[in-house]
Parts: sequence; structure tokens; C-alpha cells
Amino acid sequence: MSATRPANGWFSRRPVALVGQSVLDRVTAPGVPAEERLGGSPVFAAEAVAAGGWPAVIVTRGGDALLRRPLHGFGLPVVEGPDGRTIVSVMDLHVDGTRCESTASLGEPFTPADVDGWMAAGLAGCAAVVCGAQWRDDFPPATIAALRRRDRTIYLDAQGLARRPRLGPLVLEGPLDRELVRGVTVLKLAEDEAEALLCDVRCSADVALAVPAVVITLGERGAIVVHDGEALRVAAEPVLGLADTVGAGDAFLAVMAAAHAAGSDFVDAAQVACDEVAAILRRRLEVQQSELVGATARPG
Repeated sequence: MSATRPANGWFSRRPVALVGQSVLDRVTAPGVPAEERLGGSPVFAAEAVAAGGWPAVIVTRGGDALLRRPLHGFGLPVVEGPDGRTIVSVMDLHVDGTRCESTASLGEPFTPADVDGWMAAGLAGCAAVVCGAQWRDDFPPATIAALRRRDRTIYLDAQGLARRPRLGPLVLEGPLDRELVRGVTVLKLAEDEAEALLCDVRCSADVALAVPAVVITLGERGAIVVHDGEALRVAAEPVLGLADTVGAGDAFLAVMAAAHAAGSDFVDAAQVACDEVAAILRRRLEVQQSELVGATARPG
């Protein structure tokens, strides 16, 4: 494919805004101690675009300066909102990459006043906005409309659209309210989210929702790009045996947005995203295997 990747003059391109909540993740994974760490779409999106050399700006709220500190290690501008409630996510990761997840605390949604206020400096000059929604009301229609100003393209993660704003175990619920995607350019859904929200309607999803492109990610099997009423398959190189695949969808959507902003069409941009996410997961697998070897070698 002829996907457009960053060139030496990448800094002259219009950046992509990576917008989302900074989440406190409480994680239990096989073979390693339980930990609290920064989660949420901005950290995983920033890791991916920084690794690929794409221009981007991080725009986030939630947590405190200590929790958000890793965001400042990617060499990207960071715009942080006022203090408020923080999402707390509790995750039990399994060896096969699946996980059980629950919500212990909810954050504050992004509002049009935020867009015109503390977010404005980060959004200025951006070609696209990647909205890493955490729950259904995280990016309401009025906020999407505000983000669309100045001809920005909007990438929305449907993860949030499948989650009602409530505490306890995460349950995916549909069907999708079309008003929630009005003005969205690209809607990304994981396979289980597509089944819950769209009843697995693939070939007509973009037409039915009036969204230019709908992308359904299939994990190690790649992705499906639904555009102009056609469903086109994008391949991925499988990365198997990794327990911690958290944030892969956030990384995918951010890279796809950056590649599209740089000139790739939807399908080529999705291919670049699959390749970049596979590279990130391979690096994680190497770290996971190293940690497991180290734990085995330590005396009991």
C-alpha cells in the first residue's frame, strides 16, 4: 500500500489533538505484582504517535500532576484541564489478552465550554481530533460540534458509546444512538462493541450512521474499514501470548488519524495503524517475557 508516513519535515504538518481522560488504572496481570498506573486514551495514543514521529498535541483532564507525569515524557505538547473527578478503572488481565474490567469512579465529561476555554490552546492549528471516549456522555453531541469547528475531522472511539455512566462491572449496551455520532468523520469500534451497538451491521454501517468511515478492529486479525458502503479488510501481523493489550485501540485510532491527516486514505491509514500497533505490542511482549524470566530466576 502507498500509506503516507512521517517524513523529515513532519513538524510542518498540522498536528492531531489527542483528547481524553487521564484514568487511574488498577491492574492485576499474570506473573507480575498488582500496580496502579496512568491509563486512558491519551497515554496510549501519545506513545503510538510519538514512536512513529507523528505531530500531535495531548489534551486531557482527570488525575493529578503525579498521575499525568508520564504524558510529559513523549516530547509532545500537553494541555491539562482543571482538577476534578478522576476515572478509576479496575482491570484483571488474563494470559490470552482478555480482561475483566470495572469502573470504581467516573470523571467529568468534556463540554463546549471546555473546548472554548482551557482546551483552545491545544486545539489551535490541529487538523483532526481523536476523542478517546470512556463512557457514553464523555463527548456529548454539542462538544463534538464544538470540536468540529475550523474544519477539523473527528475520530471517535465507540468504546465510550457502549458504556453507560455507572459504577461496577463494564457491560456493553446498545443500540447506538445516531445523535451521538453526528459530525463524526471516523468511528472506531472493537468487534464486541460493533455487535452491541450495530448488531454487527458492517457493510452498511457508514451509510446507516451518516459517518464517512466506520472501522471495526479485530485484534490480531486486523481491521475492517467500512467506507462508501463497502467493507475492506486490513491485515495485521499477529502478536500472540501477550497479557497486557490495554490501549491497543487507542493507539490504533491515533495513528490512523495521524496517517490520514498526512495524506493517506482511510484504508491505507488503517493499515499503517495496524502495523504500528503490532510493533508496540511486540515491544510489550518482549518486556513481559523478560519480567517473567526475571521472576522465575529470583529465589523464592
